[in-house]
Amino acid sequence: MNDDLLCWTDDTDLPGTPSPVGLPPWTLLVVDDDPEVHSVTRLVLNDLQILGRPLHLLHAHSGAEARALLAGHPEVAVALLDVVMETAQAGLELVSHIRQELGLVECRLILRTGEPGYAPELAVIQDYDINDYRTKGELTHTRLITAVSTALRSYQQLHAIAEQRRGLEVIVRAAAEMIDAHAIADLAGRVLNELAALLKLPVDGLVCVRSESPLGNIAKGWQVVGGAGRHAECAVQALASLPDTRIASAVAGSARRRQHVVGRNSAVLYLHPSPHQEVAIFLEAGAALATVDRALLDVFIASIAACFRGVELVEHLLQAQTEIEEQRSFLRTVIDANPHFIFVTDRQGQIRLANQSLAASFDLTVEQMLGRAFADLLTDPETLRALASDDRAILDGQQQRIERELRLVDPGGEPRWFHVIKAPIGNASGQVEQVIGVSIETTERKRAELALFEAKERAQVTLHSIGDAVITTDAGARVDYLNPVAELLTGWSTAEARGKPVKNIFRIVNEQTRETAPDPVQRCLRERRAVSMPQRSVLLGRDGREYDVDDSAAPISGRDGEILGAVLVFHDVTQTRQLTRQLAHDATHDALTGLINRPEFERRLERAVASAHQHGARHVLCYLDLDQFKVVNDTAGHAAGDELLKQINNILAGMFRERDTLARIGGDEFALLQENCPLERAHVIAEAVVKNIREHRFIWEGRSYQVGVSIGLVPISRETRDCGQLLTQADVACYTAKELGRNRVHVYQPGDTETLRRQSEVLGAAGLREAIERDLFRLHYQPIVSLAAQPFQTVRYEALLRVAHHGNAQREGELVLPAAFIPAAERYGLMAAIDRWVIRNALLEYRNGIGQAGGMLAINLSGHSLSDETLLDFIESQFAEHSCPPQRVCFEITETAAIKNLRPALALMSALKRHGCQLALDDFGSGLSSFQYLKTLPVDYLKIDGSFVSEMQENPRSDALVAAINQMSHALGIETVAEYVSSQALVDRLCTLGVDHAQGYFFGKPAPWSKSA
Repeated sequence: MNDDLLCWTDDTDLPGTPSPVGLPPWTLLVVDDDPEVHSVTRLVLNDLQILGRPLHLLHAHSGAEARALLAGHPEVAVALLDVVMETAQAGLELVSHIRQELGLVECRLILRTGEPGYAPELAVIQDYDINDYRTKGELTHTRLITAVSTALRSYQQLHAIAEQRRGLEVIVRAAAEMIDAHAIADLAGRVLNELAALLKLPVDGLVCVRSESPLGNIAKGWQVVGGAGRHAECAVQALASLPDTRIASAVAGSARRRQHVVGRNSAVLYLHPSPHQEVAIFLEAGAALATVDRALLDVFIASIAACFRGVELVEHLLQAQTEIEEQRSFLRTVIDANPHFIFVTDRQGQIRLANQSLAASFDLTVEQMLGRAFADLLTDPETLRALASDDRAILDGQQQRIERELRLVDPGGEPRWFHVIKAPIGNASGQVEQVIGVSIETTERKRAELALFEAKERAQVTLHSIGDAVITTDAGARVDYLNPVAELLTGWSTAEARGKPVKNIFRIVNEQTRETAPDPVQRCLRERRAVSMPQRSVLLGRDGREYDVDDSAAPISGRDGEILGAVLVFHDVTQTRQLTRQLAHDATHDALTGLINRPEFERRLERAVASAHQHGARHVLCYLDLDQFKVVNDTAGHAAGDELLKQINNILAGMFRERDTLARIGGDEFALLQENCPLERAHVIAEAVVKNIREHRFIWEGRSYQVGVSIGLVPISRETRDCGQLLTQADVACYTAKELGRNRVHVYQPGDTETLRRQSEVLGAAGLREAIERDLFRLHYQPIVSLAAQPFQTVRYEALLRVAHHGNAQREGELVLPAAFIPAAERYGLMAAIDRWVIRNALLEYRNGIGQAGGMLAINLSGHSLSDETLLDFIESQFAEHSCPPQRVCFEITETAAIKNLRPALALMSALKRHGCQLALDDFGSGLSSFQYLKTLPVDYLKIDGSFVSEMQENPRSDALVAAINQMSHALGIETVAEYVSSQALVDRLCTLGVDHAQGYFFGKPAPWSKSA
């Protein structure tokens, strides 16, 4: 959009703008030595309005008195002057003073005289720039008003022309100065200064900039880049962070309309200098801005827009120049740091580039090497002929790469060997103009080939044992050599460590006990075999730093079997162990609140039930369900809901004992385990929780929300059967509290009529048994694609379960997602029956659809089914009934379910593998994430949990977790599948990491097979 097309809008709704005021009066100066003239003039002109403005009369009775008045009133528009006053020329002298000394060229001058004979000649009127002449007798009531009106209209036109001229001068000067700005912050300051000059008053204002990406997405919000007056301290911050919210509101309104907005007390000038940049200038001067000529202001704004475009271009050019210089410096540093010889020669054989290693070999500097030829530096004619022949072959395009072994004799007579590699360098048109060469000295390698056989054995063992860091010792476990990585980790150089016992250099302790770990070198020398260090070992560096390490030590044997020494190989696994710890933490904690999650809470609850059974301990389970949370989530959005949950967590944090366990077990559901706590005390605490949450006001974007909580209490005693029963009772108690009016606590009582009625309602609410009996389940399929090559090909379809609504005419045909019924199905023991329904119907639809299309089928198995000893027989019978090859089916099992039911899961998975089925470990990363267990499970695919994949672009930590899981899975020979893939950017990143397969809305949403095909 061009800035000259932007409209001006008067916005009387801007905050704090008062009602408009009248225009200032015209100032008239009456100069006459006759008091009666003053009286008559005042009588005629008083209370008169001309051109919509009243008149303000100044009276002087002499030329001297008029000079004094004019010194304080340069705004005089019209002067009525008597010619003859204290002298015969007093009036003309006053005219000269007004025009020449005061420079009031816009003021209109009307001479009056009492006698026609005293009238000035025409030449005098022209020379003195007198605008009108009248005798006092001519200036009757009407003629006086007419003369003054005509003079004021002339003054108004001349004043407007002068103001435009002065404004244009300001704009031209301002544009010239602003063009010199090379940064947006500098330009913003200059813009505000020049606006002050144009408005002729101090400016209180600020300049805001909002940039967009080339794709049209907002990269960042409005940023304040400059301020003036009382807003001078507001620069370099987000506009939304300003305490004065009316500024952000005014800028947003102007940007939304893409127009200038002028109010009575403030104004916003809107510019769009480039397709990816917007500028808004906020001024606390709405009324003053309204008085400026709009044409002048439009010219000024067009100049500002051009300057912003220029500054943006200059910044991009400077940035590009900086990047080029950095790349050039980096390349030069890399070349000079290379220990090998690097050089570039032209068609004439002259050296155009040489690194420091090459120059130093000839005792020259890099600068001294340039312009010379190798014929000036080498004397062996055979070597020179070989080098020249190689150059010709490359320059003539006969060869693209030449490798050659050269033997030279140094000045001391010692032979030296070099491996030389040459390649062409072409220009923009593809013509070969230069040759680049890299020469690697291989003298030591040649000499090593001629060394003793014992050294060869030592070198072979060392080469085969190299990992990250390497330490070699003699037969007495004394250090012989450290490679650079070992020097870095231990803090010892080879020179300092040589001859010292290795246990003094390689100091390791147990991670947990901090006790000194056994020396692996001594052990391998004693047992004459390769050994590994204990797990969870920590290396203590000489500089005080610590590293988690894994290592192995192996003896070095001579040709006769004699032990010559040992090689110790170790590598830093600090990051890997930190990642493992983080995965373990994430497996037991809720990502949003940091509280214990449901699986971990259920484990702790099982321990509490066991202690009640074994020792008679008494505990209390509290089940907390927030009231009105859905209102906040639906009206204010998920971000508001997440913030509310964090605030609720803060409220609850200080209300319990340290040994109590608070967990988030659902979207807006919390659970509290109070160990060794009387029911009465738990009830008091629960009532306090209800009170504190009810009194909390949640504020989001200016709106206030009130939430509450319903709490169900269940005592844990010897009579408690198991955790499943306990959670059901807590659910019933909480449901009862909600039904009795919310914001209350209800204690579960087995014989209570109200509790029994509520429990019956909860157990029958899901209608899962009826859904099985009436065949209300439905299968949808989502494609899983291979990322190996484009275009991406679908390799299999995952069967996903839905339940059709029934009994409600308004919701007939809607489908219930698994998250709404799977927890209830698990709680009431229905998952085994549901799994069998899925297997039966998925194989049936495979035979009628997916199988004919050539795709494979993926079926989920729940944790409950893993312990079903008859499930394998059922699966085998279904394969036979539906003529489905087992090789075309992949069963998916969640990571948590597999590890929690490890023994039966391993037995079932092994049996399915023997039948030819494929296996996938689902939601990896959300549970235990144990690669130790993963090694024992016969899985073909590992599905990376979608919560990590979806955050890869915004969260580097999630990106690192996905990369680590993918790398370790491949190390175990397991292919990976990324879940929740929703964009091309995620696909590109996953391809870069080498992830094998992907699944998500980007490739297709779950749908019935007829729509998935």
